[in-house]
Amino acid sequence: MSDKIRSTFVKNGRESIVMSESEYKGFDLIDIRTFYVDVAGELAPTRKGVTIRAEKLKDFIATLTAFAQAVEEKELEENAVTTD
Repeated sequence: MSDKIRSTFVKNGRESIVMSESEYKGFDLIDIRTFYVDVAGELAPTRKGVTIRAEKLKDFIATLTAFAQAVEEKELEENAVTTD
């Protein structure tokens, strides 16, 4: 991977989730990690996160999508019960 991609979204007032590309021992990796704002005001990594091989990213996304759909269906069912 020559051009490293990095994306961030705010988790809460103190933490953000940072997704980035890296390489280790010849393997292209995707790192999804919680970062916090340190005393200097910079984002610093925590130990909380997951690293997967880039070749598994599509499988990971498919799993997240299926999970999100199941959660949404559950919420719809719960809302239908409370409005009846």
